Amino acid sequence: MLSGFSDAATNMAIDEAIFLNYIKDKGLPTLRIYGWKPAAYSLGYFQDAAKELDIESCKRDDISVVRRMTGGGIIFHDQELTYSLVCDKSDLETNDIKHSFKILCSFLIKTYKKLGLEAGFADEMGLAKVDSREFASFCFASNEDCDILIKGKKIGGNAQRRRKDVVFQHGSIPLKLDIHRSLNMLINPDYNSVNRFCSLESLLKKPLTFYELEHILIDSFKEVFKSNLTLSSLTEAEKALVVTLKTDKYNSLDWNIKSQGKTLKENESYFDNQETCLAEQED
Repeated sequence: MLSGFSDAATNMAIDEAIFLNYIKDKGLPTLRIYGWKPAAYSLGYFQDAAKELDIESCKRDDISVVRRMTGGGIIFHDQELTYSLVCDKSDLETNDIKHSFKILCSFLIKTYKKLGLEAGFADEMGLAKVDSREFASFCFASNEDCDILIKGKKIGGNAQRRRKDVVFQHGSIPLKLDIHRSLNMLINPDYNSVNRFCSLESLLKKPLTFYELEHILIDSFKEVFKSNLTLSSLTEAEKALVVTLKTDKYNSLDWNIKSQGKTLKENESYFDNQETCLAEQED
């Protein structure tokens, strides 16, 4: 599904609508590719917005803030490509959450290879953070086991959520990073962390467009998973659910700003690039 560009609330509503509809009807696995316009911050599921972001400054500069349904740290979504995936746990042929995360990220590794970049997972390079209890509020600022690194620097971020036997994963690939804009609204910006992450432009030494990356990403997905992709759009049920989720949840102050310290619902688990790994509950 090629969604083009949407605002923050719409993007998160679409991701969740596809996830919920798949749980209900178990259709075909879905790959979605999209961008963000206007630029926005997204918070991880468990983050406290008031402690992490200068909310008043975001309002003043008309920068949207949305809370994801996945864990991890803050991401500033601007010049990037974002993907999301939904499939059945059985499609991955493993019950290990971390292994499944790497399987789903394998088409990203292939994408970077096609661009002439050698990418790998932090734990396999010996560059994962030793103390996983430490938490960087900005997603790109720390390396966890399954983070993808190129030349020792983190490229984007990925997070996974499960409910029952359904797996949802989405991730961000920065085409270009504006460090000042990315960190400017954080309560405690760590400008010393800027040498820990990178964008495709900084690596390739030339710009790459959203649509160029989209094409390479699709080819990589087909090759890695040996699958044929059929271009699709939201079903009528999904469209209706997007409207409801956007209105009642992702445009809601209670969800985006006030909500914090939430607990897992039954049969749910999370795995994200900040090592929020909770035991999956079986039916």
